[in-house]
Amino acid sequence: RKADEGLAALSEDGRSPISLRQMAYVSGLSFGVISGVFSITNILVDSAGPGTVGIHGDSPYYFITSAFLTMALVLLHTFWGVIFFDACERRRAGGLGVVVGGHLLVSGLTFLNPWYEASLGPILILTLCTGLWAFSTAGGSFHNVLKCLSCKQEPEGRVVLYSALQVPPEE
Repeated sequence: RKADEGLAALSEDGRSPISLRQMAYVSGLSFGVISGVFSITNILVDSAGPGTVGIHGDSPYYFITSAFLTMALVLLHTFWGVIFFDACERRRAGGLGVVVGGHLLVSGLTFLNPWYEASLGPILILTLCTGLWAFSTAGGSFHNVLKCLSCKQEPEGRVVLYSALQVPPEE
């Protein structure tokens, strides 16, 4: 809220140029990208070192699993940002607890990494479930997805694409 007040003070019309949902998405994506950059940098350093992983009995799936885990963490941070902002705004402790608990669970599952199927599968399932939750939290619905995927012709011949997160205007 302090950032929103600061953005409003800098704008010409006195209103914040960015909505709370946009701020949640941007901050979550930023945390995710930073996490992914650090994660993949460490993996690339491992690949260029004197003892390359996967040569002497280590799993040959180390690099592909690391890529999928990095992707999942970037997505999870984005989804967690949306859910966390919504939970803070609506004062829902359950949402905050699920985000923090999910973060701890994903971090704990990476300790199982020599057994990649034991860590990667649950993390990808959690990513999918969290993404669906964030989508519904942001106002998305299955009906809106169908509207988004169908191109509707207006009388003037323009094609209208609807966002899956917004309700189309009434005609």
